Amino acid sequence: MTKLTRKQIEDHLKIMGYITLQEQDLQGLDLSGADLRGANLSGANLSGANLNKAALVDTFLLDVILVKATLAGADLTEADFSGMADLTEADLRGAMMERANLEGANLSRAKLAGVNLSHATLSQANLSGATLTSTDVLAATNLTQAKLAEADLTGADLRGVTLRGADMHGANLSGADLRGADMRGVVLREANLSGANLSGADLGRADIQEANLCGANLSQVTLRGAGLRDAKFDQQTQWPDGLMPLIAGAILVTTP
Repeated sequence: MTKLTRKQIEDHLKIMGYITLQEQDLQGLDLSGADLRGANLSGANLSGANLNKAALVDTFLLDVILVKATLAGADLTEADFSGMADLTEADLRGAMMERANLEGANLSRAKLAGVNLSHATLSQANLSGATLTSTDVLAATNLTQAKLAEADLTGADLRGVTLRGADMHGANLSGADLRGADMRGVVLREANLSGANLSGADLGRADIQEANLCGANLSQVTLRGAGLRDAKFDQQTQWPDGLMPLIAGAILVTTP
C-alpha cells in the first residue's frame, strides 16, 4: 500500500469535507495543525507522527497506533480511542481530551501533563508510568480498574474522580487533591500520598499498605476494610475521628 502524503490528505478534505483513513500506514507523517475533525483513523498506524495542535474533534481512533506520536496541544474532544488504541510514550501535553473515550487504551509512559480529561472515560486503560503532573482538569473522569502503577500524579486535581479497583501501586500522588474520590478497592501499596488531600474520599477495602501518608488529610475518609499495615504517617497526618492508626498497623514516623 502506497503511503499517503499530507498534501493528498488535505486535497481530499478540500473536495469531500471528510476522510476515511482506516488501516492506513501514516507512520512519521507530519500532520501538525491539520484539520481532521470527524475523520475515521481506526486501525491506522501513526507511530511517530506529528499531530501537534491538530484538530481531531469527534474522530474515530479505535485500535489506532500512536506509539511515540506527538499530539501536544491537539484538540481530541470527544475522540473515540476505545478498543486497543496504543498511545505508548505518546506526547499529549496540553491536549484537549474532554469527554474522550479511552476505555482500554494503552497510555503507558505517555506524557499527559496539563491535559484536559474532564468527563473522559479511562476505565481499564493502562497509564502505568504515565506523567500526569499538573493535570488540572480530571473532573468526573472514569478511571475504574485503570492501571496507574508508578504513574506520576504529583499535585494532580483528582476531585470526585472514579478510581474503583485501579492499580496505583507505587504511584506518586504527593500533594494531589483527591477530595470526594471514589477509590473503593484501589491498590495504593507503596504509593506516595504525602501531603495529599483525601478528605471525604471512599477508600473502602483499599490496599494502602506501605504507602507514605505523611502530612496527608484523611479526615472524613471511609476506610472500612482498608489495609494500612506498614503505611507511614506523621504528626501532621489527619485521620478520621476514632481511628487508631497504630492499632491498624500503620507506622509513626518521627523527624529529628
